[in-house]
Amino acid sequence: GCPLVRDVFELTGDFCRVPKRKCHRHYCWEKLRRAEVDLERVRVWYKLDELFEQERNVRAAMTNRAGLLALMLHQTIQHDPLTTDLRSAR
Repeated sequence: GCPLVRDVFELTGDFCRVPKRKCHRHYCWEKLRRAEVDLERVRVWYKLDELFEQERNVRAAMTNRAGLLALMLHQTIQHDPLTTDLRSAR
């Protein structure tokens, strides 16, 4: 039978005991329940897609960090041969 709810969304754990053909109160409840399950699946797929996108971004950031081009572009060059300390004078 149809699962009974309290306050629209809170499941009680009880079920409608009236035969399906005679119950006019819970008409087509199976279709509504399938729609709820499908909606929950879509939400999970959307969340999974977001997590895959975040993982891809993190992996791309990690790959770009240790690249040779990054090392070459961010290298400190000592222009004055007499200066050995390259830190700022703060």
